[in-house]
Amino acid sequence: MRDEFQWGAIGYRLHNQFWRQGYGKEAVKEALHIAFKSLHFHRIEAHINLDNTASIHLAESVGMKFECIGEKFIYEFGGWTDNLIYYMNAK
Repeated sequence: MRDEFQWGAIGYRLHNQFWRQGYGKEAVKEALHIAFKSLHFHRIEAHINLDNTASIHLAESVGMKFECIGEKFIYEFGGWTDNLIYYMNAK
C-alpha cells in the first residue's frame, strides 16, 4: 500500500533446520531497515497466526509491537483465520 499510506507487510519463512540460530531475526531486522531507509515506508506490519509463538517472539525481538487481533483476517487452511497484527512505524 503506497500512495498516502506508505504501508507494507512483512512475511518470513525459515526451514526448520535453521530455527533458533538467529537467522530469522537477522533477516527481519535487515528487511525492516530496507523498508524504512531505502523504500521509505512509514509502517510495516506482520500478520501472525495466533498459535505461532516463535513468530510472535521474533516480531517482538526486533521491536515490533502488538496492535490487535484481526478477526477472520486471512483465508488459509480452508477457512478464514484470525491473525495477530504486529507493527513498527518509521522513527
